[in-house]
Amino acid sequence: RDEQPPMSLHRLRALLGDDALAPALREALGASSAEGFGELVGPGVLAFPVLSRRGCGRLLGEIDRRAAASPAERPPNSMHRYGAVLGPLELAEELHELRAELVEPLARLHLAEHLDHGLDGEYGFLAEYGSEADEDLGFHVDDSAVTLNLCLSEDFSGSELYFHGVRCDEHRQTRPSPDESFEYVHEPGVAVLHAGRHRHGVHPILRGQRRNLILWCQSDRAREEARSCRPWCGVPRE
Repeated sequence: RDEQPPMSLHRLRALLGDDALAPALREALGASSAEGFGELVGPGVLAFPVLSRRGCGRLLGEIDRRAAASPAERPPNSMHRYGAVLGPLELAEELHELRAELVEPLARLHLAEHLDHGLDGEYGFLAEYGSEADEDLGFHVDDSAVTLNLCLSEDFSGSELYFHGVRCDEHRQTRPSPDESFEYVHEPGVAVLHAGRHRHGVHPILRGQRRNLILWCQSDRAREEARSCRPWCGVPRE
């Protein structure tokens, strides 16, 4: 397997400033290791700090400034009507850095069964939930091998993520077992990492606005293989 680049995130730090990164992430970067970083908050879901609250505000401000100068011609994807695609906003290098230097090391530690063939691309977008944006999101899987979901907002309630177990495409509609179903409450500056085929959705937002950076980290080979049942599929076996 290809050797991973060192954890530095120099492009993100240059864009937002060193103090925009969460202290725990700065410590991990100093150690140049993902070992021991983050916490499992449910089966196959890792949560870890990425940005300080100051950093969240700076990143949202940067996205809003660039989006205003280059209005989007289409929604982020077929599920999200509101938000922005980040690549055209000249953030492609920062997104690639996040995938290569943060997502891949963590995924190899915690989601290795989904990275048999490595990652070969990424697609990043800003998702928005609120009374004048998307209010919820139905049960689905992502077009990714692994997904990074980073909360950038502070003042909101509701809009929790819910998870229902990992499935291949053949078994996507099967019922979850009780131990597969759980919820996650977003925190500003904290990201969650999960397999793209981990079935999930978003409960209705109750107050305020939630804006999250979503990074789909993709693999053409993994996309093809997920069409048939794989060892990681959690469908109950007889």
